[in-house]
This record gives sequence, C-alpha cells and structure tokens, in this order.
Amino acid sequence: MARIPEETIERIRNTADIYDVVAQYVDLIKKGRNYFGLCPFHSEKTPSFSVAPDKQIYHCFGCGAGGNVFSFIVEHEKVTFVEAVQQLGEKYGIQVQYESGSASTEFFSSLYQAHHVAAELYHNTLYFDRGKAALQYLHDRGLNDDVLKMYQIGFAPDSWDTLSNKVKPLDMKNDVYDKSGLFVKTKHGWRDRFRSRIMFPIYHPSGKVIAFGGRIFNSDDPAKYLNSPETPLYRKSEVFYGLHKTRDAIRKFGTAVLVEGYTDFLQLVQVGVANVVALSGTALADQHAAQIRKFASKVYLAYDGDDAGINATLRAGYVLLQAGVEPLVIAVPPNQDPDDWVRNEGIGPFQEAMGAGIRLLLFHLEKKDAQNLSGADRSQLVQDILGEIARISDGIIRDDLLKSLAQELRVDEVEIIRLFKQQSRRKGGSTPSSKQTAMNKPMFTSAVQKAQLEIIRTLAFHFDEVFPVVKSALDFELFDEPILKKLGGLLIKEKTGVELSAVIDEFDDRQERELVSEILFDEVSPDDPVLIIQECLATIKGKLIKDQIKAARLKMRELESLGHDTEAIILEVAELQKQLQELTMPLDRK
Repeated sequence: MARIPEETIERIRNTADIYDVVAQYVDLIKKGRNYFGLCPFHSEKTPSFSVAPDKQIYHCFGCGAGGNVFSFIVEHEKVTFVEAVQQLGEKYGIQVQYESGSASTEFFSSLYQAHHVAAELYHNTLYFDRGKAALQYLHDRGLNDDVLKMYQIGFAPDSWDTLSNKVKPLDMKNDVYDKSGLFVKTKHGWRDRFRSRIMFPIYHPSGKVIAFGGRIFNSDDPAKYLNSPETPLYRKSEVFYGLHKTRDAIRKFGTAVLVEGYTDFLQLVQVGVANVVALSGTALADQHAAQIRKFASKVYLAYDGDDAGINATLRAGYVLLQAGVEPLVIAVPPNQDPDDWVRNEGIGPFQEAMGAGIRLLLFHLEKKDAQNLSGADRSQLVQDILGEIARISDGIIRDDLLKSLAQELRVDEVEIIRLFKQQSRRKGGSTPSSKQTAMNKPMFTSAVQKAQLEIIRTLAFHFDEVFPVVKSALDFELFDEPILKKLGGLLIKEKTGVELSAVIDEFDDRQERELVSEILFDEVSPDDPVLIIQECLATIKGKLIKDQIKAARLKMRELESLGHDTEAIILEVAELQKQLQELTMPLDRK
C-alpha cells in the first residue's frame, strides 16, 4: 500500500491552521479563546460547532463531530485520509511523496485518469456528429445543455475501440484495464464495455469520476441500463448519484429528495430542486442511509409510481427509519416516474405532493389496501410491518409506529404490542445489535470511569506540571476503558508531551476520533492537578483492592464451610486493607 512519510504528515499538521481550514467552510465568531459557528455536519440554527486554535482541534457539542485538520477535510469533503493530506499539502505548498508502495499510488492514479479521460471523451462525443441523435433525444426529453454539461452527460458510440484507442497513449497496465470496469477482455485484446449508450458519469463526493451508468440508445441490447461493476473506486452500496453537487443544499435544508433514476435527478435539478439525490443502479442500502444521515434528518422518497417503484419505496423507507432518518413519500402518479411527471406537468404538482408528504406507515397500509384485506392476509401484513419495526433501535420511533399501526387498523394497542413482543423474541429482541451497541460512545458514568477520564484530561492539559511527579505511579493497565487506556499511553509516549491534534490521528474509527476530540476539547484547570491525579489513582486502585478483598472474603467463607484453616486468607485481607489505607497518603512531590 502507498504510504506517506510520517515526517510529511507531521509537517503538514504543524503548518496547517485549523481556523484557516475550517473558516473556508464555516462562518466563525470568536468567543473567548475559541471560535463558534453553525455545524457543517448537521442542520442547526444555534451555533454549537467550536474550533480551538490553541489545540488545533474542533468539536460540535450538538452532533459530536470532532477531530483535527485532517479529519475535518475527510468528513467534509468525503475523501480518504491520504487525499486529505494531499489536499492540505497543496494548500500549504508542501509536496506529498510516498515512501513505498508507489505501485499502489500509480494504480489508483491510473484508475482515476482512465475515468477522467472516459468522461471527457463521452461528453465531447455527445456534442459531435456521432452523438447528434443522442443529444436530440436528451433535448426531446426536456434536458437542456446547461444541466447536460454540468453533469458531463455523454455518449458512447457503437464501437468496440473508441475508448480503448483513446487511453492507449496512457500506457496503462493490465490490472488497470481489468479493475477499471471500463473494458472487457477479448481474444482481440481489451475492448470497450460501454457501446451505443448515453453515459451518466458517477462521481465520488470529492468530484472525481469513479463509474458510469449507461442507458441504451438505438440498440437491441435487452439491458436498458448498464452500470459499471464494483471496482476499487466504486461501491454501489455507498455511492449516490449527484451528491457531489447537491450535498451543500441537502445540508442547508436538512432534507433530501431521493429518486431512483439519473434522468429523474437531472430533471428535478433543472427545475430548481436543489436538494435532490439519486441511487446509482442499486437499491438503498444501510451504508446509503448512514451517509445521507450525515446531511439530512428527513428524506422524501420520489420513486416510480408503478408496483416495482412502490415496493422499492417501502424497502427504502424502512431502511431509512432503521437508520434514524424520517422518510416521507411523494405520491408519484401511477405508472409515471418523476422525470415524466415534472416534464409533462411542471414542478407545481411535484411541490404540492412534496408538501403533502405521506408518512411511510400510512403509505404502506394504503398501498397494500390493509382495510379491505382478508383476516389472514391482514395478519400477515401486520407481521411484516412489525418485523420492520423490530429492527428500529430508537424506542421513541418504535412506540410511535406501534401506536399509529393500532390506530390505523382500529386494533387494540395492547394486542399490537403483544404481537410485537412475539416478533421481537423470534428475531432475538428489538434492542440494538451488539454491533450497534459497541458503536455507542462510552458514557463514563461510574466513579472509576470518571477517575480515568480526569487523569487523561489532567495529563493532556497539565503535562509538564504533573508527569514528572506522577509518572512512577501511573499504570494505564489499571484502566478498564480501552479508549482511555490507549489515549493515556499516547499522551505519555514521548515523555515530553505530544500535540493533541496528532493524538487524534492514532484512532482509525471515526466515532473514536470524535470521542477523543470531545475529551480533549474542554480544558480543565484544577488548583492542584497533581492532587487530582493522586485522588483519581486512589479511586481506581481502591476499587481494584476492594474487589480483591471481596473475593478473598468469599473464599474465606468457602474454606470455613469446609472446615479448613483460613489464617492465610485473614492475613491477605489485612494486607489488602493496609494497602487501601495507604492510598490516601500523598505522593512524593520532591
């Protein structure tokens, strides 16, 4: 794998200024030592996002987002850490070179370059003679040149080697041809995958082309749409079409309009729906829902009005609910799609339907004609709905849905709850999965947890004052909170203190980084930081000794019941009690 030298990362981290970086995206106002503004990661009216220049970190007290300059670019621009380092290196004039694994760097660079060349080739072809008929078709569908050029719509002619010949001068290696998804291997060599198709480039949120969707044009190919296969650049279950352009509008409104097709998206963008986004050749997945939740708390589903579209709406709606996003359904007319509807009737009816967005449960009951179903069919529908509700971890949302289900079906709520509990038991309970639970940040509520946290914070902000005095007494192996144990080890790793912003980069998991930034953000100013650490260590060690005393006494009772000698256990307990008393003695501060 490609690796950026640590010296380069450190140099960029020390050169880049967190205020300078964040201020490009957020209006910041100084209050005391820190700066505050509206959070760029969730919708809010009262600023809860703060930047601490002296620590070179940021933290949102609303949504919990936090980190350093690198993590800000990663989360805001939706790029990799390496890309964030490169971006900041360019901003501050620091050249980023790789130590080893350059082949990996060349591989990904070649993949991006191949897609860039393909996008330009297809788009230029659309506006030349070979694409004249396809361009006319798009115009006839009501799409103007502005939107076609903005999203670089193109045309792949009915040829086996249009793109193959174009990329030959790039001297790409076989693994690039193989993994790009743009070519197929034949006995005559590499040939174009896309032929006689209108091409819709699919972009990474950073703005780079990573895949294509191709709509058949003047061909008898039975596949109406052909999308790029999964590649090292493209994961269908994680990518939205058009998000690179509409992300800011979605974040601004806190809502998104989700459609299924590329032309649905383009038509809505063209008529002024700025917060629209589309899927790219796949059903809505959990990863999609997790991604859209970063920008919007509510999603309007505008799928096709046929039976397939209705079923897809229901599937997507429950995926969103289970991710904590509120789904509302836009009632698209039967057997139409948003593209046709808006093109034929204008934006007015669409906006009215959006204003009257239907709650998912009501839409489900209506489309399945719940009131007129037979007893058995109605019972099965209820079981299906309860199965979806059981996967929702938010208890408030679950209770609201159960109550609404009982009201709409005119069924005793007690009976619905009984059926729900049966359903939950069959599915192993309705509580969050162990994976979800593990993702929830620690609350640090017990006395021992709070003591561990105080030691970390006191070390972080008073290192020079306390470490020389307490270093012999510190033992992070006593910590039972993994993230605090790791954080403590990092803080004393250099024996002379570390940059707090650098510590954050040692945590790969996003939620761990956010928690660390929260821990390190608010500075503690005790009158006597050494005494604070002494008292916290006493709390931690005291709890361990008390547990040992408890275990020894249990063992002593067991020996007594068997008629065995307990003198050794008595002496052990006495020694432990002595150690417990000694914990209150002050540390040697010489």
